[in-house]
This record gives sequence, structure tokens and C-alpha cells, in this order.
Amino acid sequence: MHGKAVFSMDNSNAEFGSKLKELRNKKGFTVRQLALQAGISNSYLSQVENGKRSIPKPATLEKIAKGMHVPKEDIFLMAGISNGNDAPEWATEKDFADLEKYLNDNTKKNFEGAVLDDEAIQATLGFLRGYFWQRRNSERQSKRDDTDE
Repeated sequence: MHGKAVFSMDNSNAEFGSKLKELRNKKGFTVRQLALQAGISNSYLSQVENGKRSIPKPATLEKIAKGMHVPKEDIFLMAGISNGNDAPEWATEKDFADLEKYLNDNTKKNFEGAVLDDEAIQATLGFLRGYFWQRRNSERQSKRDDTDE
């Protein structure tokens, strides 16, 4: 049984841009003010908000969050990204070792013949980390259910 995905790029550029613009307005920033606070160009920010640019890289999303004084997780979620890097509290040393083995065994540097850039590799690794923890949690739940019977 598959649970919900922790990483998704289902949010379109326009949908993300619209949500970002709405939050910026709610926080009382102009495009120019937020761009200055975030250390990015106002033309780039405007293009993102209008769906003319793709959803920014995680590092840029962090700058935007900092500039807007909101948690980066809020901006990541708006972008359709859930931080799969966060290990659950129950994770053991063995779990971490298993995770590294899983990532090293399953991560490809290309997809359908195209070489992945660093951003795509990081996104893939984030997804795989989240998927790993989700599967590990399902295994733990299954073991608990088996012992309860």
C-alpha cells in the first residue's frame, strides 16, 4: 500500500506564483521590497509570481521565505515540496545507515538518457529520503500490528 507522496512538483508555476503573490501582499510587501529583502532581482520575482518562470530552486525559496519573514517550510509547501530530509524522531542509527545505502543504491544521475543537473539530483534525493522514511514507518506499523494480533 502506498501512502501519500512527500515530494511533489504538481503545483504549476502559475499556481505557485499566485500563492506567492497573495502571501507577499498579505505580508504588506511590494515586489521591490521583497526582492530587496530576499536578495533577488525584482524582475525575477515578478516573473515567478506571474508564472513566467519555473518554481525557484530550494536555496532561492529559502531566501524568499527569509525576506518575507515566514518559515521556509511554508514556502516549500506552497511550491509543492515537503522536506523529506527531516528524519522522524524514532529513527535509529541503523535506519540512517539503511537510508544512505538506499540512496547510494537507487539514485541515478540521469533520467531517460538526460543528465540531471544538481537541482534535479537534490530534488530526487529529497523525494527518496521522504519515501524511505514513509516506507520505514509503514514497516514499523506493520510489525506493531502483527504483534498486536
